[in-house]
This record gives sequence, structure tokens and C-alpha cells, in this order.
Amino acid sequence: MASSSVALGSAPLQRRDAVRGLALLIIIAVVGLFIVKWQPYYLRSFVAATNHTLGASILSGTEAAPPPASLQAAWDYSTRYFLAIWQALVLGLVLAATIESSLPRDLFVRALGGPSPPPNVVAAAAAQVW
Repeated sequence: MASSSVALGSAPLQRRDAVRGLALLIIIAVVGLFIVKWQPYYLRSFVAATNHTLGASILSGTEAAPPPASLQAAWDYSTRYFLAIWQALVLGLVLAATIESSLPRDLFVRALGGPSPPPNVVAAAAAQVW
């Protein structure tokens, strides 16, 4: 009898853990996206409106034309690109780790893996938003 009461009592605990994990995911996503994406581009929009330019090109920098193809040009581009996206990369890894560790697997199976159209529509919409 004691084992059945433990099994029955664990359902609200699992639900509470799932709600906490989802809340943590939402908080990390909103704060992270604000820091990585929204706030920098919001500030850049004022500079672009004032100067009528988006700034230096990631490919050519301040030069008028891109550099000729070479290993050094490829390395320079790779370095500039990594420096431009590293924060978004870290945020993606943190979000993936949060999903993996804080949310129960059956939540995604129920929400996104069903054969009916609504879960598939939700999955497609989530893919477009993120």
C-alpha cells in the first residue's frame, strides 16, 4: 500500500517540476534573447537611422571590395563571424541544456510528436519563431 501512495503522490511533484522547468526555460530564453539579439539590434537601429548605413561588412570590413580568395581571407572571415555570433551560440547551448535537463521528455512527445495536425502545426510554428 505504501508504494501506491508514493506513486500517486509523485504525479503532482512531476507536474510541479515540469512547470518549474518550463518557467526556467522561458526566463532563460527571454533574458538571453534580449541580451543577445533584441537589445544590440535595437541600439543599432538608431545608428543606422542616423548614419544611413549598417556599419562595416563582416566580409570586407572597411574596404570597398572583398579580399581575394585565400586561406588568410577565409580565416579572417571565420574569426569575424565567430566573434559576431558567439553569444547566440552560447545561448543556444544553454537553452538546449535547459530543455534536456529541466523538462520531461513526454511533454515534447505529447506536444509536438502526435500524428494529428495541431501538434505538427505547433512544431512548425515553433521552428519558424526560433
